[in-house]
Amino acid sequence: MTTGNAHTEAEREVLAAVQRWLVGTMSGDADALDRLLAPEYTYTHASNARVDSRADWLESFRTGGRRYIVYELPEVEFRTYPGVLVLSGRAHQEMNPRGEVTHLDTRFTSVWVESSGEWRCSAWQATRLADPV
Repeated sequence: MTTGNAHTEAEREVLAAVQRWLVGTMSGDADALDRLLAPEYTYTHASNARVDSRADWLESFRTGGRRYIVYELPEVEFRTYPGVLVLSGRAHQEMNPRGEVTHLDTRFTSVWVESSGEWRCSAWQATRLADPV
């Protein structure tokens, strides 16, 4: 992940949580992901705009239906508000959903909320970037 040099404490904490989210996503660790998600979490897919609830998204990892080989955030920006941090930027994903590797480059926005001293992801929405010509 690339970001500017100076970060607030909240930004550093969210960056660490996002790193755990990325590791959990690539390793398929639904239990680790479960600890990082707010109860109202939703994930909007870039490939088809389908919205997964928290339960649906976690279940897709538990059943092996979701397999990310790579999930990288080469560019991130922050917008910080009391108890809320909005993270946006570019992402690169490589998946193997049906035995064939799929590459996906997106712009994303995720919302992180502070609850009981912990940062949790409330929403993640991605939009597929147009294929280069």
